[in-house]
Amino acid sequence: MAHYRRSAGALGFTTTALLGGGCAVGPDFERPAAPQVSGYTSAPLARQTASSDVTGGEAQRFVQGLDILGQWWTLFHSVALNTLVEDTLQNNPTLPAEEGALRQARENVYAGQGAFFPIVEASFSPSRNKTATGALSPASASGSPYYSVYTGQVR
Repeated sequence: MAHYRRSAGALGFTTTALLGGGCAVGPDFERPAAPQVSGYTSAPLARQTASSDVTGGEAQRFVQGLDILGQWWTLFHSVALNTLVEDTLQNNPTLPAEEGALRQARENVYAGQGAFFPIVEASFSPSRNKTATGALSPASASGSPYYSVYTGQVR
């Protein structure tokens, strides 16, 4: 039994020392500064790419800060690509399923948030009773065999 107490004491001391040592990093931490770059690369990009002698091999140019459309594939002006993407979006059975899963997840979040609100319940229960026949004395002070009980509860 004494060996168990000694082991428990050593375990408690070791745990306290480890937890206390973890606090040594403490309030001296400073967040590192963000990199000093204005784009995706530290060096500026070339104004345009090289061209080649193939169909679609024209030189491309980079435009900083240009917003890309949500339907980015329409920028290629390809009827085949537009048709393929539209057919895929319309006939993809998983898209409605995923939208349903997102709606369900949103409703589960709302239901979970209900736990943070207080719950108030109230009840009232009236009853009309009669003292059993042959009892030594009636339950009411008036001597009548009939009496009422009103029970209210708020929590």
